[in-house]
Amino acid sequence: MEKAVYDASLGRGASQAHNTGTSSSGESSWKENAALFQELNDELCASLEQSAIRQTYSNGENIYLQEDEAEFLYIIESGHVRLSHLREDGSTFLYAIITAGQSFGELGVFQRSVHADTACALGDVVVHKIRRSAFHVINEQSAEICRALAVVVAKHYRSYIESTRCLSLPSLSARLAHALLSLLESIGTPAGSDPRDKSVISGAIVTQSDLGAMARGTRSNINRRLKEWERAGIIKIQDRSITVLNRTMLERNLLNNESNF
Repeated sequence: MEKAVYDASLGRGASQAHNTGTSSSGESSWKENAALFQELNDELCASLEQSAIRQTYSNGENIYLQEDEAEFLYIIESGHVRLSHLREDGSTFLYAIITAGQSFGELGVFQRSVHADTACALGDVVVHKIRRSAFHVINEQSAEICRALAVVVAKHYRSYIESTRCLSLPSLSARLAHALLSLLESIGTPAGSDPRDKSVISGAIVTQSDLGAMARGTRSNINRRLKEWERAGIIKIQDRSITVLNRTMLERNLLNNESNF
């Protein structure tokens, strides 16, 4: 039996961000799991790290807004970031929640344009932001950094396309299953000793309203579907947490989008 825990804490708020200056060697661990740095040689990694600025944001504070000029690429040192897109009909599509080691804001930097989404802090967040001009100055010396950035942009774009595709599924069960599975991948941690088994989600500020924004459903319908899954033995709901007891059944809900469960 596969088991996962989903921590759905509550809370919103906002306050001012604080610039804490250029990152020091003691704070260099933030880049170890960043996909962008894994694509670069040591010299280019060092150049980017030296140009990074460490900054903190408080819970609920916008890091940037959709259509803002993309002046920085961001990599998370600690905390969680909510990524959403304002659609043409005025609705907000929450397509990802990401955590330490993950980056965001790459597309606007790559295109030298504006951000295509909004990034908001969930809880206290520390990021390292790298100015767009730094990428393009280094790119004049080595095309490797542009290729590395393209790899990261392509990966995130594929994930976004998959999320938007799932929005069109007729079944709320399928859309909600995709949202939970995506959260397991993006902010999951291992339940046991196997580092590949990202089955526990904890510490993120995710509400049923957030799940509704990801799965295109009202809070009441999300709650009703979760309770149906609990009765079916797919999940367990306790202390504002969702424990996934049968991940295979969630995957079946995603594949069979006409299913009631």
